[in-house]
Amino acid sequence: MEIDKRQEMFEMALEEMAGANPRIVDALRKDHIDLETLSAIEIIEVFWATELFPIYAEKSPHTRRAYKQDLEFILNFVMTNSEGLKRLTVLDVHRYLFEVNEKYAPRSAKRKNNMLKRLLTYLHVNHYHQHNLAFHVKNQRRPEPIRREIDFEEVERIAKAFRHTVKRTKNKELIELRNETIGYLLLTTGMRATELLSVKFTDVRRNQTTFYLEVKGKRDKWRRVPLTEKASYLINRLQTLMMIEEINSPFIAFSMKKSDKAMTYEALRLMTHNAVNHVETEESTPPHWFRRSYITKLLANGNPLISVMQVVGHESINTTNGYLQSMNKLSNISNTVLPYE
Repeated sequence: MEIDKRQEMFEMALEEMAGANPRIVDALRKDHIDLETLSAIEIIEVFWATELFPIYAEKSPHTRRAYKQDLEFILNFVMTNSEGLKRLTVLDVHRYLFEVNEKYAPRSAKRKNNMLKRLLTYLHVNHYHQHNLAFHVKNQRRPEPIRREIDFEEVERIAKAFRHTVKRTKNKELIELRNETIGYLLLTTGMRATELLSVKFTDVRRNQTTFYLEVKGKRDKWRRVPLTEKASYLINRLQTLMMIEEINSPFIAFSMKKSDKAMTYEALRLMTHNAVNHVETEESTPPHWFRRSYITKLLANGNPLISVMQVVGHESINTTNGYLQSMNKLSNISNTVLPYE
């Protein structure tokens, strides 16, 4: 009886992994993954289910979305620029690299190249390709464009304009305060947008000298992000007003559409876009620009690389140093540095 139950659970897991496609299920039943009987799309599905996102894997929605876009690009290229996945050649690989390099910035191109390399290795390991074409995938060298100069006064004006993006009349005061708090936190903490969206009121802590946030960053690494007095005041005031208006949510960047949920990244992006329009600036400023501004400001004020790396949660000091190098290439940037209040 116990063996039958385990077999049933295995069958359910297998169908979940294979999306209940009988052809894919059959390809997974053997002592090896048999890709020969599958179409290109089905092979991509098996690659997704067994290599990228097996049922026991935990990956963020952002990672899933990025991987899905990369695989869609690869599949579209294979179907329109080659004789198919089975008959890929070294020349096809180099055509792919050229197209990716022409269409995408270096970081995005590198990610898409890595996805192709991973797929080709998978196909070779599972005997679909005789030779491993992944050896021919090289990241193209193209200098990254110099980042535009950061106008700190402009960034601060945009952050202050967050409260003026509210169009609704219901709970207007509360939403204005929420937006003001979000804008100020983006301006003065250097958090990634995704980190800010996940921050809860219970993440606000205090030691003997200051308030700070316990922030969960990339790869589940926690760090302390210091808060200014104004930031802690805004957060406390926001929580109080939420209680008065009976809005229950653990998140500082709470959603008005879904209770107990934070707002989406798209909602934050749109809020930033509206704040940019409010101050009538010509430059596009996505939410990540506030983090870039914060990091550049810390470096311009003479903070050591290692300290900045720890505060903003970079995994490598080379990433932080990249900001310093870009800053040094821009003229007169130190003349725009003004301390936050």
